[in-house]
Amino acid sequence: MNFDKDFVMDFFLDDTVSTLNKVVVAVANVVNENNENTSCFDELLIKEQNTQIIREKKQKVMKKSEVTNVKAYFENFVVKFTDEDYLEKYQMKMSTVQALINCLKEIQSGCTIIPLEKKVHIFLWILTSDYSFSETGVLFGLHKSSVSYIFYEIASMVTKQQNNYINWPSIKEQHMTRVKVNSRYKFPNCVGFIDACRLKVGSKRHGKNGPEIILLQAVCDESLSFIDVHIGKIGDTRKSRVFRQSQISKELKNFIDFENHILGDSNYRLRKNLITPFTSEELLTSEEMKFNEVHWKARSYIGHAFELLRDRFKKLNHLDVNKQESNDTIILAACVLHNFVILHEGCSEIKHEPVICDDHIIIDREIVKTAIEKRQYLSNYINYLDTS
Repeated sequence: MNFDKDFVMDFFLDDTVSTLNKVVVAVANVVNENNENTSCFDELLIKEQNTQIIREKKQKVMKKSEVTNVKAYFENFVVKFTDEDYLEKYQMKMSTVQALINCLKEIQSGCTIIPLEKKVHIFLWILTSDYSFSETGVLFGLHKSSVSYIFYEIASMVTKQQNNYINWPSIKEQHMTRVKVNSRYKFPNCVGFIDACRLKVGSKRHGKNGPEIILLQAVCDESLSFIDVHIGKIGDTRKSRVFRQSQISKELKNFIDFENHILGDSNYRLRKNLITPFTSEELLTSEEMKFNEVHWKARSYIGHAFELLRDRFKKLNHLDVNKQESNDTIILAACVLHNFVILHEGCSEIKHEPVICDDHIIIDREIVKTAIEKRQYLSNYINYLDTS
C-alpha cells in the first residue's frame, strides 16, 4: 500500500474524518514503510551471506587444488617432506611413519607392483584427512578402485598388530597408573577409565534420514593409550548394552584386583571393579558431590584420548561406509595407530608432573563386600583427605 502525500494531507485536514481513522491510516503508513525497509535489509543480508558461503567454498576448493593439480605427488613431493610437513599432512613425525613401514614389512606377504612405502602413505593420507578415494587417486596417480584396495589392505595389516599395541597392562603398569592418578587427582586405586564415543557411519549419498551411529568403547590409562577397545553394532547407541556385549564386561574381575578399579560415568552399572558417580533423584550430600567432582576430574583422561584420536584421524568424523566389517577395520586400525604414535612420540596432551603422593588404600574384604560399600568407602577416604 503506497500513500500519496497530497491524499494524506487532505485526509488529515478533512473534518469529516474521525481522529481514530486518521490514527489508523497513519500507523498503517508507518508499518508499510518499515516492512519495505526490513525486506530490503533482509535481501541485502541474504546476498552477503551467500557471497560469504561461495567465498569459503572457493577457498576450500583452492586449498585442495593446490595439491590435487600436481601429478606424481608422492614421487616428486612426499619423498622430500620434512618433519614439519609430516606433522602437518600426516599428524605424526616422519620417524613414526618410517617405523610403521618397517613394522608392516615384517608381516607383508608376496610382491606387489606398488611399493609398501607408497601404500602406507596413501593409507595415512586418507585416514588423517577428508580426502575421498577419488581425490587421493588423482593425487597419487592411481584409479579409485586401486586406492580403495590399498586402503583396506594396509588397514587390515595394521589391525593384525592389535595384540602388540592394545593390551591390558601388567601389574607393574597398573601400579604406575594408580600412583600417577592418585598423585594428580587424589582418587585412589584407579587403573583405567572407560567410556564410549559416537562415530557417524553410512554413505553420505544415501543418508536420507541422517547418518547412522556406531559406538567405540575404550579403556585408557593415564598416558591416553587404549588398553582395551570394543566396537558396537551400527545403530546401537546405548553404552550399557555395548558394554555387556564386550569381552571386558566378562573378564573385568579377572583383569583387576578387588582393591583396584576403573572409572566410568553413570551410563554404566556400578561394579566392584567399575566405579561410577553417585546418582539420586533426591539432592546429593556434600560428601557425595565431592566424590563426584574428583571422579569426574580423574575420568577426564578418556575424554582427552577420544579427542586426540579424532583430531589425528579425521576419517573417523564421518565414515562413508555402510558395512559393519569395513567400519570395524577402519576404527580398529585408527586405535592401533593411536597407541603406535604415543609409543613413538609420547603425548603432548599429558603434563608430566612429579609424583607427590604414592599412597594407596587397602580395602578389607571382610568389611567391604559389595560395590555400593566400596564406593562409599572410597567416598569417605576422598572426603577425609579433603578435610585433613
